[in-house]
Amino acid sequence: MADTKSRTYRVAVASTDGETVNQHYGRASKFYIYSVDDEEGYDLVEERNVEPVCMDGSHIVSKMEQSALNFTDCRYIVVSRLGSAAGAALTAQGITAMELPGSIDEAILRVWKYNRVQGLFK
Repeated sequence: MADTKSRTYRVAVASTDGETVNQHYGRASKFYIYSVDDEEGYDLVEERNVEPVCMDGSHIVSKMEQSALNFTDCRYIVVSRLGSAAGAALTAQGITAMELPGSIDEAILRVWKYNRVQGLFK
């Protein structure tokens, strides 16, 4: 599970082009993994290929739960759309999922701001 005390954490972003958040969680076959440092900024660390788990709007809960295990090294996951089953599976792994369609730069900035606010309550 992701370390919630460190100022450095990972964010998985569902994208087809590495520039925009434009993929539904269950339909995405690639996630860009960024390392974010609250003080230093962020860097792309890997492109992670996964098996899409949503087929024509339906899914199997056990496959959704298994899919969430692909991201246990990430504190956040950013997608354009997210269903309730995927959200629950990610939450069960301690991952905060966010729907933030648009540019990856803007999405990571919003995650960073959210993370900073969350740190005020710890």
